[in-house]
Amino acid sequence: GEEAIGESVSKQAKKQLDLIKDETVVKYVDEIGQKLAKVAGRKEFKYEFFVIPEEDLNAFALPGGKVFINAGAIAKTHSEAELAGLIGHELSHVVLSHGFQLVTQGNLISNVTQYIPLGGTIGQLFAMSYSRDMERQADTLGTRLIVASGYAADGLRNLMVTLKKEQKYTPPAWLSSHPGGNERVSYLENLISSTGYNRYAYEGVARHKDIQARAKQLLKEKKENEEKKKPNEESKSSKLSSLKLS
Repeated sequence: GEEAIGESVSKQAKKQLDLIKDETVVKYVDEIGQKLAKVAGRKEFKYEFFVIPEEDLNAFALPGGKVFINAGAIAKTHSEAELAGLIGHELSHVVLSHGFQLVTQGNLISNVTQYIPLGGTIGQLFAMSYSRDMERQADTLGTRLIVASGYAADGLRNLMVTLKKEQKYTPPAWLSSHPGGNERVSYLENLISSTGYNRYAYEGVARHKDIQARAKQLLKEKKENEEKKKPNEESKSSKLSSLKLS
């Protein structure tokens, strides 16, 4: 069933993606995720949260409760409430069985594991298959989840604004697979004002800044390591070509 699909794809994803092991960062994301999962229902799922060392503001969820967050999402959001908005949205796709529906309806190739070697596009594969209706449902439930967990109600709405600002330079991966930025900001604003949700609850800016600095450092180290590897690889290939010539 649902959990089995998520489990098998998640196993492949964990092998292919270079997961962040930093305890502070992983614990922070897991703490937010578990807090939201507690109010989300679907107790039959084993919710797990992983962090990927990628710079894009992006995240994806697999059926059965496996959620992957890019370190770039921590680096580019402005508060814990905003990050909770992103996690809450992805968690809502899980709770509402959106990914599982796509697999069972055949809208998604069930052997999704073959896509993972292409640099984690498994998440994009799910996200790009969600209908606009599914996105709206995940926005609504995601906002309810953050409110029920004590976060400021506009966490997800503010995330959309952050994504729009990012878009000035290059369209963020999350928005290209989750369309309708402007429309979603105004829809979420209406939802918050019509329900009387509290916009002034916990934002978590100071704590977020600390973890953000750590996430940025990890991304910087990854970049530096990749750049160090490049000259080695280049010198290896030049040695090989000189061997061939001699």
